[in-house]
Amino acid sequence: MSEVPFRVLGPIEVLDATGAPIDVGSPRHRETLAALAVDAGRVVSTDMLLDRVWGETGRGGTLANLQAVISRLRARLRDAGVPAEIVTAPPGYRLEIPDGALDADRLTAGVERAREALGAGDEPTARTALERALAWWRGEPFADVPQPFARAEALRLEGVRLTGEELAAELDLRAGHAAGAVARLQELAAQHPLRESVRGQLMRALYLAGRQADALEEYGALRTRLVEDLGVDPGPAVQRLYQQILEQDPALRPAAAAPMATLTSKPKPPSGIPSTLLLGDLVGRDRDVDYLVGLLRAPTSRLVTVTGVGGCGKTRVALAVASAAEEHFADGAVLVPLAPLRDQTAVIPAIAHAVGVAEGGDPFAALLDLLRDREQLLLLDNAEHLVDAWPEVATLAAACPGLRILVTSRTPLRVRGEVLYPLTPLDQHAAAELFVTRAAAVATGRAFVPDDPDVVQLVHRLAGIPLAIELAAARVRLLAPAAMLARLDEVMAAEGARDLPPRQRTMRAAIDWSFELLSPAEQAAFPRLAVFVGGFGLDAAAAVLADLDGGGNLLALLDALVEQSLLIVDPHGALGPRFRLLEPVAQYALTRLSADDERVARDAHLRHFTGLAAHYEPSLRGPGTVETLAGIELEHANMVAAIEWSLVSGQPDLGGWLGWHLWLFWWVRGALREGRRLMEAVHEVATDDLIRVRAGAVAAALAFAQGDLAFAREQWTTSSDLARRIGDVDGLPYAYGGIGLVALAEDDLDSAVAVFDETIALTESAGLEGEWLWTLSHVWLGTVELLRGEADRAASLVDDAVAAGRRRHDPLAVYIALFTAVQVSVVRGDFRRARDQIAEGVRLSQETRDHANLAYLLEALAVVESLDRDGDLARVGVLRGAAAELRAGAGGNVYGYYRPDEALIEQASATARASRGPSYDEDMAAGRALDVAAMEALALRD
Repeated sequence: MSEVPFRVLGPIEVLDATGAPIDVGSPRHRETLAALAVDAGRVVSTDMLLDRVWGETGRGGTLANLQAVISRLRARLRDAGVPAEIVTAPPGYRLEIPDGALDADRLTAGVERAREALGAGDEPTARTALERALAWWRGEPFADVPQPFARAEALRLEGVRLTGEELAAELDLRAGHAAGAVARLQELAAQHPLRESVRGQLMRALYLAGRQADALEEYGALRTRLVEDLGVDPGPAVQRLYQQILEQDPALRPAAAAPMATLTSKPKPPSGIPSTLLLGDLVGRDRDVDYLVGLLRAPTSRLVTVTGVGGCGKTRVALAVASAAEEHFADGAVLVPLAPLRDQTAVIPAIAHAVGVAEGGDPFAALLDLLRDREQLLLLDNAEHLVDAWPEVATLAAACPGLRILVTSRTPLRVRGEVLYPLTPLDQHAAAELFVTRAAAVATGRAFVPDDPDVVQLVHRLAGIPLAIELAAARVRLLAPAAMLARLDEVMAAEGARDLPPRQRTMRAAIDWSFELLSPAEQAAFPRLAVFVGGFGLDAAAAVLADLDGGGNLLALLDALVEQSLLIVDPHGALGPRFRLLEPVAQYALTRLSADDERVARDAHLRHFTGLAAHYEPSLRGPGTVETLAGIELEHANMVAAIEWSLVSGQPDLGGWLGWHLWLFWWVRGALREGRRLMEAVHEVATDDLIRVRAGAVAAALAFAQGDLAFAREQWTTSSDLARRIGDVDGLPYAYGGIGLVALAEDDLDSAVAVFDETIALTESAGLEGEWLWTLSHVWLGTVELLRGEADRAASLVDDAVAAGRRRHDPLAVYIALFTAVQVSVVRGDFRRARDQIAEGVRLSQETRDHANLAYLLEALAVVESLDRDGDLARVGVLRGAAAELRAGAGGNVYGYYRPDEALIEQASATARASRGPSYDEDMAAGRALDVAAMEALALRD
């Protein structure tokens, strides 16, 4: 194995051309080489290298020292003839080595090759690949590099090795060597007692070895350990396995060509496919669903596109496939509706949001990091209008071995690795069955049979397209099938451009025919409803239809459209009935909307949602915060569409007001990129200086949350100067206080204090925004005093902030203040109070779904557990792992003005590691594996 000169699976070794180890140099040289090796082939900035090698304190970590170490490493590699080069590449350095020159890469590739071979039933290839891959393992990775970056990478590589060992055990089971698998898995279980996939495999191996009682006892031992250490039960997969063993389920016996059981990752979360979307019978699609499920389980089908004409049932089939297939994916299935998107660049952020990655950095990089080790199915629905987005999606599929992507689109994506599945119209029998089923539901008491000649002829003329058939079936209260045929002939003859595909002409005929059956008032109203994005409520519909004759009888009008299947309604929506147009119907409706009528409708849409946002905003900082966040989330797509219309229609000032009312929602929900993009655009073209102040200040706030301090400082300064000139007493403290936040983030404490003091004075003239900023300014001043070592002064300021937030029943202000209050309590040694404050903050974060804030609180609790005499060191690693997972999902440190004591956090980890030994890494991994609800339960368990 001398052809692999870089070895990190054990103590670091670099081999020369003869296979002999070379002297890399001092520990600092070895650590620097390791810091480059974990990102081999990628640029590592000088700041990152200094942080990785010299740590947070930076003691001795100067640029000159780093350059000297790099120079010495280059000389040693060159003199030994090692095929590697450390290249200067701004803003840092890049280690360039040949493919396969790093043992960690050989391990990872070999395990992945084995996984694919095993999934395809090629067991000899899988066994050979595993033997070669696992042979590279010499011991704990980076064993002689103590820095945190190396420990994190070692933990990842240990996970790869464990996956390989689990695959090897599966091979033993398939070969009938259950006893050998038991021995292997017992050793792994002893090393990793909280890894459920290992314990699950051990249960199965014991059962197959004829030791059912031992298998059941193993489950009991696992449950006891999880409850005692983490306060949680085994995941659903292991619970199902336990039940199968109890029932002696024959499915536990291995099948030579069966894919590997999905017990190789964290417990499967609840379904990401909304159950309400699965209602109704799926007629005539069993074969399609079964084939697609099998296709998605094959290792070569990572990106599957279901194509077909609009209305042929792509979405319904894909939802059924995802629902049936998600049990084969340890991390479940997630639906990402793409129809509301209009911007090609919004696809990756939409996927990231759906799987739990909030914005705050590069969404593609964050998504890639999250999905690389997941076993998950993504359903991307309605993709045909976003043609430029698919190369990045294809890259995701290629880079993430456990990921499968199912797409619905009218046209192929035309990217590498795509597997096409054309969804053809229903055959005659299934189409007739669908018509009869839907017609019976509409006209109760009347009998319809699928072999009726008129029904057969009708579904034939509708080309077997499900949407067209359902629209026809909705008419049976008015017209018999024979009469429908006569009417359909007229419509089909009059419509359907001959340069369109026949099926598209048929679809238009079906919808056009339904449109012609509407009353004049309904025909005028229906096209206007196409301006909504993601659905709408009664008030929104009333606003858009207000100027029309007959618009006063709104309920009757909407009911008529629902009855004709042109409009879908959920009568049990959280805020009342919720309506939406099916996407093909919405596209048709837009063709019926004149330019003048469209402007009237979109202007009304903009005014309505600006007013709605203004109505919601005060409640974001009071007792209705949770309900208000939910209400805005429901209408967020409409609000974004309204701002975009304001920009293209010459009304940016109105869009600016809407964005001003939305900024706090964008912050809490992590929609930073989208909000900033919109507000920067408004700021560029706004005609009202007041709007320029507000839009600029919002863009700065969202940029600050993204870590773009330079932009935030410049924009906040510009906005505050303009606010002073025009006398904007509400916007001034908001913009000016931001300048203090940048100073705090850059450790310019004197400047921060001066700004915050003036901000507090300015808030006395402001309204609701002033009360909010008064509270936060006290928190920020408390943070400064804490950094200065003035704990008593900090406590007084933060206590005032907490009290003010509580008086207003404002959960956001309270939990923001509580984090700094926790730090004060820790400094004072009042750990009981710190625990109470953390618990309150966790509950409030839980209510508002602010996962970024929750991560800070979990880390603070880890510090308390390490310092408190009654603390539990076994929880430190779990809490830190959970915090790291949450922070990755939230896109980083969204609360840029929080200043956690990193030294205390690292000290907590060191103390726990010293006490727990190798189990500490298991604790970290267990924390990362928890879902958000389990993390919250862990933090609240006293």
